[in-house]
Amino acid sequence: MRRFALLVGLLVAVVVVAAFLRQPRLPDVPAASAVKADLVVPILCDGTLEPPPGGELRAPEAALVGEVLAKDGDRVRKDQRLVVLDAPELVEKAREARAEALRLQAERTQSAADLEDAKQEEARRRRDFEADSRLLSEGAVTQAAEEAAERELKRARGRRAAAEERLVTLQKGTDGPSRLELAETSASDLERRVASLTIRAPFEGVVYGLPPKPGEPVSAGSLVAGVVDPARRRVRARVDQPDLPRVALGQRVTVTFDGLPDRRWDGTVTEVSESLRAVGNREVAEVLAEIADPSGVLPPNASVNVQIVAGEKRGVLAIPRSALFRDDERRFVYVLVGGRARRRTVSTGLVGLTLVEVTQGLKEGEQVLLPGTAPLSDGLRVNPVPG
Repeated sequence: MRRFALLVGLLVAVVVVAAFLRQPRLPDVPAASAVKADLVVPILCDGTLEPPPGGELRAPEAALVGEVLAKDGDRVRKDQRLVVLDAPELVEKAREARAEALRLQAERTQSAADLEDAKQEEARRRRDFEADSRLLSEGAVTQAAEEAAERELKRARGRRAAAEERLVTLQKGTDGPSRLELAETSASDLERRVASLTIRAPFEGVVYGLPPKPGEPVSAGSLVAGVVDPARRRVRARVDQPDLPRVALGQRVTVTFDGLPDRRWDGTVTEVSESLRAVGNREVAEVLAEIADPSGVLPPNASVNVQIVAGEKRGVLAIPRSALFRDDERRFVYVLVGGRARRRTVSTGLVGLTLVEVTQGLKEGEQVLLPGTAPLSDGLRVNPVPG
């Protein structure tokens, strides 16, 4: 009897196990909760650090390096002398031009004095002639005396006219600037060129790229030094053409540098170019941004990674982008309800790299299903697993 009962019990167990095994196994489907999150919509691009305008200092003339008055990495003051270039021929030309201008200035001064003397003499000779003419009519002087006085007046007029002409040529040119003006302009221009051979810091900052030693030749326009303001670093980013319409002035920028992977630097977009140029197989536009680097650790002209924040919201309801589906213009998700997938239409806002904002159709904490091995459909029974 006991054997019979055991046999029946074993048979029932086998039937139950077989029935269980015949039931279809529910598909595992990744699931994630709708949560409040800070959503950032970034535009990722590559970029290059460069000094702000005026930070690159170039040789104004072909010259030799005369003196190097600072060392790479020094903090320098505005207008501090950094490099003195040597151009002896230019210096000599400036000296000669200034000497000529001084000579003409002295000549003008002398001509003005000569003219004043000539005017006074002419006035005196005129008075003498007029007096002799009256005396001649009264018979007090001879005709010869009166004619002598007239000749002296004519000579005085000639000296005055010559003095005026000399002064005019120095003070006013007939078809343009006078000789003195031309000499002054030439001397001033040459002296400015000589002064520009002393390279000075355009603003307070850190100097780099100085010539290695005196005596090195430099060509006109070649870079002889650079100054970086750590509080104002400039980044030139290359933005792909499809992303350009989303970039605007004032947007937040984050910069990372592969050489310092644990650091990041923040700034803002300051200029957006609408012109495109080819870089490899890409069409890009250049976007300028300014970042702060108070410690001055970023190397000049380094290649950096740039993230431009095209959109940003705090504390929005968000789900993974992969949970969002599209049917023409409608967007929907599959929500987990009672172990089944239920299709639900939603409205969306910002779309980030991994998250998307849901503005209508979901509540915080509801679980949405992500694509997995089994295709999702409304009413499908699923086994949710962490997504």
